[in-house]
Amino acid sequence: MTVAVIGGGIVGMSTAWSLRRRGEDVTVIESGSIGHSASGVNAGWITPSLSTPLASPGIVGLGVRHAFDPNGALSIRPRLDTDWIRWLWKFARASRPSAYESGVRALLELNTRTLDLFDEFHQDGVDFEMHSAGLLALARSADGLNWFTQLFDHLLPMGFPGSVEYLSGDEARERDPAVGAGVHAAAHTSIDRHVDPESLLRGLHKRITEMGVTVLQHTSVQSVAPGGARWSVRITDRSLDVDHVVVALGAATNALLAPLGVRLPIVGAKGYSIDVKGVGTPPRHALYLMEPKLGLSPYHDAIRIAGAFELPSRNERVPERRIRLLVDQVRHYLTEWGADVGSDIGAGKAGLRPATPDSLPFIGPVPGRRGLYIAAGHGMLGVTLAPATAEGIADMVTTGHIPESMLPFQLAGRT
Repeated sequence: MTVAVIGGGIVGMSTAWSLRRRGEDVTVIESGSIGHSASGVNAGWITPSLSTPLASPGIVGLGVRHAFDPNGALSIRPRLDTDWIRWLWKFARASRPSAYESGVRALLELNTRTLDLFDEFHQDGVDFEMHSAGLLALARSADGLNWFTQLFDHLLPMGFPGSVEYLSGDEARERDPAVGAGVHAAAHTSIDRHVDPESLLRGLHKRITEMGVTVLQHTSVQSVAPGGARWSVRITDRSLDVDHVVVALGAATNALLAPLGVRLPIVGAKGYSIDVKGVGTPPRHALYLMEPKLGLSPYHDAIRIAGAFELPSRNERVPERRIRLLVDQVRHYLTEWGADVGSDIGAGKAGLRPATPDSLPFIGPVPGRRGLYIAAGHGMLGVTLAPATAEGIADMVTTGHIPESMLPFQLAGRT
């Protein structure tokens, strides 16, 4: 069978790898360069420990309270827009305790093979930077860890395979000498990892090309239309006729699907990041700074600082003050490492995370559109959930059967 995967982010590239492993003839179509989408802006975390819905009890009130805070980690801004009001109403309903618990269980099941699949990438020859030291959450007070404690109290009885170890500030500094004197409480998770997402995308690009996948960069998809039992994908200079289409366009998914009468409740949530070279001892672990809700990912040549979740957003403009704040907030947590005085704040980036009201991605066939599949809406969990999403899509495309673990992510009843 022939399959067009539209979107060259981490979900699209992983899907191409999974489909090709099953012998399918795959073409990836990316409007820009591989590695320069929102997938390349995030912290690169592989965090089954944090794979829980953003739609959770109390979150709406928190987001609205910070709606106009220019420094807020989470902001939900009012807008007189029918689609946005409908999205926010669904988000509030999904934040009820029963809906939240169902979402936690669905994501827990989806993540069952996550770590094994990342290992399979490496075993298959995908070359990328990955670190497996776990995640270290840092708080300036014992109360700052309350959310983390409550999260694991909820996860562990559900059969979560990882563990968490609570540490004092001094114990955290013994574990990671970069941790500063202002940290008084910490938690270390056992199974979480982080990758350089750009290196992962480069590695997948090289590997799937070796496997025989065609990757078209700087190629816009103008339309997707059914043509008998097949699909016609109109690109810049020609049409591709394929058996199946997988749309993995993140926040841009609706722009392509609207002419087909398909509209998903996906909105863009802006996040920021900057790669900083520093002086002193860099951290050994990925760090979650609890009070400002920032993520730090140490790589071989720099540290990526990432944060913010601004809802809704339609552009990727990067206010310099926002990037400067990311860098400034780190100083309260690290004393053995600091940003180089010559760091270029202008190198900060922004990306739009595709957010759904129930915080679960859409993974599966479009009802009434045989051969058309969606893999979008992963929010802040794109890197973590990409391999499992890809395997689910590949199973559905090749067998026509929806695996039980994929049932909570179907479009039916959620649009």
